[in-house]
Amino acid sequence: MAQPKFSLEVLPSLGMRNDLNPAQLPQGSQRIAYDAEMKSNDTIGKRPGTAPVTDSALGSAITNLLVYKATASSVAPELFAVSGNTLYKYSANALTAQTMTNTFVNSNVFGVGYTDFADVSNLLLTDGGNLKQYDGTQVKDVVPAPDHPSEVLPPNTLSVINARGIKYIWVFTGHVFVSDGTDLIWYSERYHYDYFPEQTQRFRFTRDNDYVTGSGTSFGGLCLIPMRRGWGVISGEVTDSGTSTNVPFKADQYLNTSNGNISSRGFAKITYPEGQQTIAYLSDDGVHEIFDTGVNSVETNGTRQYSTRLLMKDKIDFNKYGFTDAEKSAAVAFFDSQKNQFILNINRDTAHYAFIYDTRNQEWYLWRFPWTVTSMTAFDGTVYKGTTTGHVHAFSEDLYSDWNQRGKTTGTFVDFDVISGLINFEFTGDNSYLHYYLTEAQMFNQKSSLDIYIVYGAGVVTMDKALHNEIFVWDKTSWSEGQWANVEYTDNTNNAKRLVVHKKAKYFQRRWRNNRDEPCIILKEKFLGTTSNRNAR
Repeated sequence: MAQPKFSLEVLPSLGMRNDLNPAQLPQGSQRIAYDAEMKSNDTIGKRPGTAPVTDSALGSAITNLLVYKATASSVAPELFAVSGNTLYKYSANALTAQTMTNTFVNSNVFGVGYTDFADVSNLLLTDGGNLKQYDGTQVKDVVPAPDHPSEVLPPNTLSVINARGIKYIWVFTGHVFVSDGTDLIWYSERYHYDYFPEQTQRFRFTRDNDYVTGSGTSFGGLCLIPMRRGWGVISGEVTDSGTSTNVPFKADQYLNTSNGNISSRGFAKITYPEGQQTIAYLSDDGVHEIFDTGVNSVETNGTRQYSTRLLMKDKIDFNKYGFTDAEKSAAVAFFDSQKNQFILNINRDTAHYAFIYDTRNQEWYLWRFPWTVTSMTAFDGTVYKGTTTGHVHAFSEDLYSDWNQRGKTTGTFVDFDVISGLINFEFTGDNSYLHYYLTEAQMFNQKSSLDIYIVYGAGVVTMDKALHNEIFVWDKTSWSEGQWANVEYTDNTNNAKRLVVHKKAKYFQRRWRNNRDEPCIILKEKFLGTTSNRNAR
């Protein structure tokens, strides 16, 4: 009896799934998706490479990158870096130390731009010591303003707060908020950064001996406070100091979750293509998300409700990586709004990972870097990262390696490595025969190739550089490494050919790899073969 033929065509539309049965992954998902990302919809390709934008490295790690716009006018923002006890300004491929009238007491610095009542802008900075300001020429301690008359405001308590050591800073409704990393939060006189009224303008979040683990963030008209065992909430209308007619802030409220925030830099506000905003943050068991559940006028009298969910559920087995609490606490998160990617950088021993969540398809990918990423920011249309190398690095879609120098003399290839789940074409107890395999890929005006491996019951079919995806240019492209292309097409794809497999197994597994300084984008794949026909017997 003839064996029935099968033909399975798959779009690589989904990401990495290592938290499910490997034989039951959704079609289009991968067991491993290293250094990969979704390019256009339903495709997968190599992530962009990086290179330093600075000619010389600083003597110590860059611990924070800050974008600061000095005025509320059209003046362009500038990029700053923190390294050691000094603030640096980036310009013309160099980091220039700024005058440090008062140096940082440690390198774990947080900052926020702030324009006060007199329309004067400063970059406000916290380092675990006194509140500091950068005024465009120097970094110095903020001088507490003189006390107001008692009938206007209570005495200024900034010097007392300074003595506790200020770790975190943020702005909400015109007030400067600070915390020393305990359960205490203070806020300033509105539109002032140097006056913190004694007793009256502070909060404590006392539930379960909790403590603040990062700078607060505004979300849906609320101020959400990252805490170790949950999230605190500050609500209420803007309160002008000394004006009793306004509704005061209300604090010591909490989101209904016990999954707290573990890293002071491990959270970011993210956006989905349809416009929904959420907050993604690292907790003990992986990345969670705070989202707006909508308004329930019956149960909540018309107020909005917020909840949390685990973004890695049924996708990434976060616990299997064995991250320690110290490694989780040092994680760094960033949202790339241009590419719709939430990026969580985290080390495991000497491995430097970045978990990528794409809000377009709500899938995960895993990147690997040669060094620790300590900070990320977007500036002038480019994503930059600070690292332990002392360089500022930038991503580029035109790079396919992580370079060590701006001149790109040495580096590490981006290792695109994507492995499917276990693929079976029947569930009968007999083997299927995979005869041919096809991959459709994008073509480029430069070297581009793809290694393909087919794992079967008794071994591996290895096809190094099975595909050459370079558009052939006469007298330039090597004869064996390019394909003719019709330039009249708006897009060129490789002339997909049948790769001979002729192997039998109950399960197959496909692996794509490119560990060279080359681009790579996969559009779709196809499996051709025959089944055992056991069901017919």
